[in-house]
Amino acid sequence: MSERFEPLKRALGPLVTWCAKFKRSTLAWAGLALAALVLLSANLASSVGLRGWDADLTQDKLFTISKGTREILKSIDEPITAQLYFSRNLASASPDVARYFDRVRALFEQYRDISGGKLQLSIIDPEPFSDAEDKAVAAGLRGLRLNAEGETGYFGLVATNATDNQQTIPYFDPDRESFLEYDVTKLVYALAHPKKRTIGLMTSLPLDGGKSPMRRQPTPPWLIMSQIREFFDVRTIDQTVKSIPSDIDVLMVAQPTKLTPDAAYAIDQYVLKGGKVLAFIDPVAESAEMQLLQDQGNGREELTKLLKGWGVNFDHKQVAADIRHARRVQFGGGNGNTPTGEPMVTDFVAWLGLDKSSINPNDVLAAGIDEINVASAGVLSKVDGSSVDFSPILQTSSDAQIIPPQKVGFGADPIALLRNYVSGGHKLVLAARLSGETKTAFPDGPPKPADAKKADDKTKSADKDKKGTTDNKSSADASKPAAASDKASASDKTAAVKEVKPAQVKSGKINVIVVADTDLLADQFWVNRNLMGQNVVIPTANNASFVVGALENLSGSNALIALRGRGVKERPFTLVEDLRRDAEQKFRTKEEALEGKLKTAQEELQKIQSSGEGGNGVILTDKEQEAVEKFRGQMLDTRRELRKVKLALRQNIDDLDGWLKFANIGLVPLMLGAAAVGLSWRRSRRRRNKNDR
Repeated sequence: MSERFEPLKRALGPLVTWCAKFKRSTLAWAGLALAALVLLSANLASSVGLRGWDADLTQDKLFTISKGTREILKSIDEPITAQLYFSRNLASASPDVARYFDRVRALFEQYRDISGGKLQLSIIDPEPFSDAEDKAVAAGLRGLRLNAEGETGYFGLVATNATDNQQTIPYFDPDRESFLEYDVTKLVYALAHPKKRTIGLMTSLPLDGGKSPMRRQPTPPWLIMSQIREFFDVRTIDQTVKSIPSDIDVLMVAQPTKLTPDAAYAIDQYVLKGGKVLAFIDPVAESAEMQLLQDQGNGREELTKLLKGWGVNFDHKQVAADIRHARRVQFGGGNGNTPTGEPMVTDFVAWLGLDKSSINPNDVLAAGIDEINVASAGVLSKVDGSSVDFSPILQTSSDAQIIPPQKVGFGADPIALLRNYVSGGHKLVLAARLSGETKTAFPDGPPKPADAKKADDKTKSADKDKKGTTDNKSSADASKPAAASDKASASDKTAAVKEVKPAQVKSGKINVIVVADTDLLADQFWVNRNLMGQNVVIPTANNASFVVGALENLSGSNALIALRGRGVKERPFTLVEDLRRDAEQKFRTKEEALEGKLKTAQEELQKIQSSGEGGNGVILTDKEQEAVEKFRGQMLDTRRELRKVKLALRQNIDDLDGWLKFANIGLVPLMLGAAAVGLSWRRSRRRRNKNDR
């Protein structure tokens, strides 16, 4: 071994001899200086050589550029110029905003490198009363008032492409930091692909606004439409059309109550010829229940028959409930739905918060989707013997149950649904993708007009009557039918000249997504609005991401799907949720009975006290006084039992909370202390054994 290091010894020998001339203190200081020099050199080298290296330790990889963003940036053909307006006085007023600005700037630097320089960024400080501030205001950037003097700060983006198309982000709100990549990439995508695809919208829902049936006042458009219009041109398609325009890239059909047979046939032919459809059908459209009552029709039945012809069953008398994904709701409060008339909070098994376990991970729409909220959703299934490829996208848990639509919507009783809940033991499909070869839903040809149907019925009836006539009469009148036949033939030829209908497509490959719910489109189920001066929209679920992703997927664009909605994720304590849900289902029946008993006792007591002798409630007989005391005692006992039941609802959760606190505060120090004592005892034992030897 010593021979191996002999050359090294000879090489360093003179250096060792020279260093031996100095004092140890001098050598120590020289060593520290050399170490500092090496550290500084390594730091400078790494900052230059490893500039593009980073590590993202967040669970959702919020600081990692997604694959979809990279595809969009690499597809930029013409340069895009971005101007980031940021006021220095805003940074002085808010350190959080200053930190967020650094992240936005760093993100754009990454975008510039990935795009190969096609995306350029300049930073502008819009000082008060300057030309830069005027340009920021003209572009629609939103300013924040910083002080009483009226000084305004800006933090927004204005971007343009080579054809002077302009996109803006009015304000980079720190509350939307988890959506930063999505917001910026969406802007870049809009400028890189200025021509939008066209979506045909066929619906009876007030998606673009309507009028409140109760107040007779206009209602605002649903926010989902603004999300869709950011990426697509939307064209309304009438529910009585006889053909779908060929320039429609995707047809979006949502609860069309006025859909005619001719329009259903047009949709069928559009799909078989290669058109794409995103269909929403709902047993109970709670978000527009009142509006649809005034716009009734057989459209849902027509759409149901169309789906069945393609190989999908939908029954409007079935609503999916799921105790494992039930959302917490508050209901009651003076409307008589609760025993005491006070608001109550419980699980509503018909309103579901679907997480990743309910989303098919093999479907492209699952990318970036963590939670989708639905309400009173229907159930889909494949028709037996159908050749269509039926692939579930959204499903319930195996604890799901089918309930009738009468138990949801207006007058729903979440407590009763929870109390009477019985698990069905299998999953229910709420949304599915249809693909592959299938036959037309109109095997007998295009639907005939109502008059033609009546004429056919009369003809069939007349033919049956003619079977009983004699052969002599038939031969005598033989010339008349011939003449009538000639007239009919001439009439048919004339009609053919007037209207030449295209040949029916009997089969073809389809690409359809069906969702058995429309409430997921409504604002209340996926977004919160911060009305504290800025009207900032904060998504609480990925409903819009799912819908827009489905449209992009059907229209052929998948680039934005993977990054849309990153950061929207609730991390519930699943064990606590299971304990709370089991306890609530166990004790709710007893709680409701006790509250009913308490209400009865209060009513009886009030009745006795208000009656009294003479009807003025001032003088009570001995018997009435005894009854009053009895009911008061019952009230006190009932209240005591009710408190015990409500405490029992949280007993297991409180016990778990206590154990967790003990584990976090006391268990770890105790384990460390026990380990130290054990190690000390082991060392002392070894020492004694050594001395004994």
